[in-house]
Amino acid sequence: MKVAYELSRLAQQDLEEIWIFTAENWSIDQANKYYELIVNELELICDSPRRGVKLIKTKGTHRIRKVKSHLIVYKVEQNVIWVDRILHRRMDIEARLSDF
Repeated sequence: MKVAYELSRLAQQDLEEIWIFTAENWSIDQANKYYELIVNELELICDSPRRGVKLIKTKGTHRIRKVKSHLIVYKVEQNVIWVDRILHRRMDIEARLSDF
């Protein structure tokens, strides 16, 4: 069963910052392609919510799915994918998820 996804305020901000960084450092075209790649992965997660790897060490309810250099951090609740963050793989995930 396919479910919907919702982005937290921080995930929306993450996605915007990813687009801006990519546009400034590569191009607007590349930023649009990368944005689309992330959104496509979110759709795939909606098709199969358990496809991400569980974050047992820090947040047992969360999963991670890699998209190139970024990690989509999400949890499944009541047929909705709640996307908490979209972080660069080099970021301290544990510290950035401390509020969830």
